[in-house]
Amino acid sequence: MGEVIVVGYQEYDFASSLVVGEISYLDLCCDLSSFNALLITSKNTINALVYNANQHPQMQEWIKIPSYVIGEGSAKVLLQNNGTLHYRAKHSTGKEFALELLPLLKDKKVFFPHAQKIVSNLDEILLSHKIQVFSPSIYEVRPKKLSPNLAPKDNAILLFTSPSAFTFFSQNFYWKESYTAIALGKTTFDSFPLNLKSSPKTQTSPFQNVAKTINYFKNIKL
Repeated sequence: MGEVIVVGYQEYDFASSLVVGEISYLDLCCDLSSFNALLITSKNTINALVYNANQHPQMQEWIKIPSYVIGEGSAKVLLQNNGTLHYRAKHSTGKEFALELLPLLKDKKVFFPHAQKIVSNLDEILLSHKIQVFSPSIYEVRPKKLSPNLAPKDNAILLFTSPSAFTFFSQNFYWKESYTAIALGKTTFDSFPLNLKSSPKTQTSPFQNVAKTINYFKNIKL
């Protein structure tokens, strides 16, 4: 079996990592006192909220807002930063999350900070059901220009942590047929091109956690 490599935005101490992009936090300062629901779809959102709370004291109010979170990793980071976990999604995509939220957010005013470019239309779904949503951009992701020498070797098993991680990888490296692609979550899997999704070497991770996914795929025959 080839080397298992996590392709994303950070180094991991328990696995080989290929950092293909970088995250920049955007300045955001607003009155949070009227919001009674906070939507979190990425741990990057939480890190960006922490960053802005350090810049603008009034943004520290974010930790008091009941949070509706998608993903085990995001829920963990939220609690580590003293956020208020109110609800954790049963499903892993923005569209499914939106449908879960409709009965829960009725008559609430929702704060939904997110990446500058988002894949899901979660906010549009909520707005179409007359739910008040304020959805500013709070961080952006940008590709890194990588040396061809960093290209994974033949038979590598590549775990992509987000749709943009796959996009940025493809901008740097040629896709070899011997590679195995693993998507962390259905949204990432759906971002793969059709010919890759139909390949027997392409799979969706059964977990939303990088460490669990690494252990799982290290112990099965691909």
